[in-house]
Amino acid sequence: MVPVDHIPIAFSAGVPEDRWPDVRAAPHFRRWLEQATARFDLRRVVVRDVVFFGARVGFILVDADAWHDGRKVPGAALLRGDSVSVLVVLHCPGHAARTILTREPRLPVACPDLLALPAGMLEGGRLVSTALRELAEEVGTDLAVSADQMVELTTVWLSPGGCDEAITLYAVDLEIDEAAMRALDGRRTGNAAEHESIRLHVVDLDAIPRIGRSDAKTLLSYHLYRARDARRGVATQC
Repeated sequence: MVPVDHIPIAFSAGVPEDRWPDVRAAPHFRRWLEQATARFDLRRVVVRDVVFFGARVGFILVDADAWHDGRKVPGAALLRGDSVSVLVVLHCPGHAARTILTREPRLPVACPDLLALPAGMLEGGRLVSTALRELAEEVGTDLAVSADQMVELTTVWLSPGGCDEAITLYAVDLEIDEAAMRALDGRRTGNAAEHESIRLHVVDLDAIPRIGRSDAKTLLSYHLYRARDARRGVATQC
């Protein structure tokens, strides 16, 4: 195995030379490089393009000369790092279990009103702290959630044929009253510096499988949560 620091790394002309050290030092690039070196015969990496979010290194498109079992493997990969999401299950007297979905435009899938769970990128932090940060940013600081309430459902790769991203799915059960639940529904949130435009929707938890305009993390979190309930013998209605 060739040491990580001995892998030749080249940059295309479109990546500013003064940002090369930042790309090399980016946590998601370092992690991918270390894992790829340990598990493949990695001979060379070309950084084709980088999307910067201000000073932060965002998406990195690489093309690697990589081999496994004596055969060359497809080498294109989009490196964006890992993410987390949180299924917040609201328990309010007199209501079925409900949850909070964000509705926001998602240009990559040409969907102006995608409904999904609160989520965000890891950016070098810890999983649970990132999940709590995203809840505060996308839902609001008035929703009191602590780290010890968070239940990890699973971690999955979202598109391993082309992207490094793995997402860790969390769930949390919260007791809430009618007024607090109404205050959440329709709330506008989002990080203006990152051009986020989010509106919250409080919906019946069991509406998720048929709600449409959603994504894999939302559907998977729902089914894993309900499977966990079934194993514990918890009724589906609250």
